[in-house]
Amino acid sequence: MIQKPDQDFATAPSDVAQRAHAVTQEQGVCYIGIDLGTSRCAISSSNGSRESVGSVVGWPRDTVSHKMFGDQPLFGDSALEHRLSLDVVYPLADGNLRFPGLGGSDRDDARKAASELLKHLIDLARPRTDQLRYAVIGAPSKATKENKQAIIDVAQETGLDGVMVVSEPFSVAYGIEALDDAIVIDIGAGTIDLCRLHGTLPEDDDEITLHKAGNHVDAELARLIEVKYPHAQFNLNMIKKAKERFSGAIEAASDRAVVRFPVNGKPTDLDITDQMQQAVGMIIPEILQAIQTLVSSFDPEFQHRIRSNVVVSGGGSQIYGLRKALETGMQEIGGGNVVIVEEPVFAGANGALKLAREMPQRYWEKLR
Repeated sequence: MIQKPDQDFATAPSDVAQRAHAVTQEQGVCYIGIDLGTSRCAISSSNGSRESVGSVVGWPRDTVSHKMFGDQPLFGDSALEHRLSLDVVYPLADGNLRFPGLGGSDRDDARKAASELLKHLIDLARPRTDQLRYAVIGAPSKATKENKQAIIDVAQETGLDGVMVVSEPFSVAYGIEALDDAIVIDIGAGTIDLCRLHGTLPEDDDEITLHKAGNHVDAELARLIEVKYPHAQFNLNMIKKAKERFSGAIEAASDRAVVRFPVNGKPTDLDITDQMQQAVGMIIPEILQAIQTLVSSFDPEFQHRIRSNVVVSGGGSQIYGLRKALETGMQEIGGGNVVIVEEPVFAGANGALKLAREMPQRYWEKLR
């Protein structure tokens, strides 16, 4: 099953790094860090490859689309661009693989899509054919044992030689070395994951997963726009693009979020500024409540330390005004300091790669 490093790993990273480097030199290992996200995945590999792709897989639907695209599946933006010609599958929901607990063809389709997506991510890492392939995969903080095992099972189908599943905010923390007296928050499409770090591996009480995340914001934004503009025509993919374009660009009262959506088939400019701010603001109270839970349940002598070191990553970290909103809300629990990571798309994958490169061989789940 999924194993965790012992105290030797936590206290002697330099020694571990030397051993990992020696293994790499002797055997030829490509280490891969993977952020397996509901909306987007990212990889960083030890050979320098870094890629991001949407978490969606599509197969040609009929003979015409097969003639256009061939036998291989399409991924990410390419699958979405041609989705009217494809059978499209989203293999992840709420940060987890969709197929555990499902039955029938839905389960089969989701598992097939998950396997193909993970294979694609490994291909993007560009390992040499003569290299072993070891991957650390980030999952939600409160992912079930069933889902973690499902990730390992899928990984076994992809050509990986070793795998480890860790919580996404922990991989972010490991990458930026925020392993002591910190709270790391990863805001994704399916989940918002919080992890309290205090110089040891996080335990269950150190982690919180919230399920009202980016996808919830998209659904609420769509509802608000429909109320304001009942004849506007749009889909959730258009809503997501609008959110990503404008949520980090509204800096003053004069800035407006204006989109061009069809209204009864006619392209029309619609001001959705108020709806955007209301929708993205919905996630703030629950994040603040989760921060308070992690602070109040911590040793009272050191609570001020973790309040002063809150780190936010993930696509949702780019929401304009997020840092200010969190710091303002934290005034009610004694104040705090919030930092947004420099590379929100790759922070999780970078941390997973760093962990992979420093992980002793005995802790890997061997797949061959």
